[in-house]
Amino acid sequence: MYFRTLVNTPTTVQYCTHVPSTYSNSFSISLSQKMNFCNPLYTPLEEEKDAIVDNIATDVEAAAKNLKADTNGQADLRQTALAHTAELGSKLKYGVLRCDYEYIPTRGDPGESSSFSSETEILKVEGWTFEAVQKGMEDGKYPASEFMIRDKNERVSDYWTKLWNAFPDKDGSSANRSGYRRVTTKPPDGDFDEEDYTKGEVYRYDPEVIEQKMKEAVIALEDKKVCGITADVGYSQAFQENVIELASVPVVMSSLQQLSFVAPSFNLFPKTKNKIMVLTANSRTFDSNQMIPPGVDKNAIEIIGAEGSLFGDWVADGNSFSRFKKDVFDKASVEEALESMTDLCKKAIEGVEEKGFKVVCIVCECAEMPAYSNGLRRRFDLPVYDTMTAIQFVQMGRGFGQYSAYMM
Repeated sequence: MYFRTLVNTPTTVQYCTHVPSTYSNSFSISLSQKMNFCNPLYTPLEEEKDAIVDNIATDVEAAAKNLKADTNGQADLRQTALAHTAELGSKLKYGVLRCDYEYIPTRGDPGESSSFSSETEILKVEGWTFEAVQKGMEDGKYPASEFMIRDKNERVSDYWTKLWNAFPDKDGSSANRSGYRRVTTKPPDGDFDEEDYTKGEVYRYDPEVIEQKMKEAVIALEDKKVCGITADVGYSQAFQENVIELASVPVVMSSLQQLSFVAPSFNLFPKTKNKIMVLTANSRTFDSNQMIPPGVDKNAIEIIGAEGSLFGDWVADGNSFSRFKKDVFDKASVEEALESMTDLCKKAIEGVEEKGFKVVCIVCECAEMPAYSNGLRRRFDLPVYDTMTAIQFVQMGRGFGQYSAYMM
């Protein structure tokens, strides 16, 4: 993603194509130094940017050579090609459907804009609570959502009140809510005790209301010209078929949708004993019938739950994963969560191998897990797919491909 942004910047690629012949086939000096040599107005980059640019120097050099070859070194053709490249890059805005929940997402979570190098439109779907997402759909029908503000003993529920007052965001107000009704008798699918309805204060979004809210959210995202739509909860896979009917752009509601093309990419015939390991935040609430896409052999999937692990406990408590342990405000940190995820995967892989099977790749269900994908790839030398790889796949269909011609 960073590389695409870099080469879509016209001046950057132009600098690469004007390096003196002495340095044309060598990166003995840093790429950032070459840029400086070619551009008298160049301002030294921060050390971190220099390090990133140098790290992808080979890719940038290849892109520069392709640009020169496709435009015959002509400045006017080069500028036109770069303008077309930028045009494609401007069409990568992505849409994210957030559940009606309140937390601070980690970088890597699609609900956090810093996870993207492209523009994003993140929209909370009113009434579509995390609890509703967990329930999934039954016979094509949305589940109802209920908020218990006060229980049967008149005690205020901090959890539900926080969510109720955080629409459309944490600085919002329940005054922005609509379409719900107060219920004083427990419905057949009610979530709370009978007396919580008769003596407490419970508000309910009926199934048809939530589906309408979802439809409105999808329309709103498409009005913003997004190139694709996803959700910020892996369990949203259960809503995949419904949302694709509402949308005109590609929809990948969960990282698990990737199983549809990842599974056929590996030899998963029984005689090979190969397995795909699916990491989920909680295997106890994981419904394979709703979560595994149709056509994927469930016998080839090994479900590993993070419940009981440090990571799983923090997710269940709604903690926010800070970047560094020294900066945490609720105990959760990326460093410790990575070690927790690594321990979880190590034990799971060993358990699979003890049964005589082999893990060939990992698919992370939870939207909080992409923060650890690089660590898992490096430590276990396995392909790791997550929500962000699914999003990037959709974006690749619209963006500029470095392998393709600059002649557009």
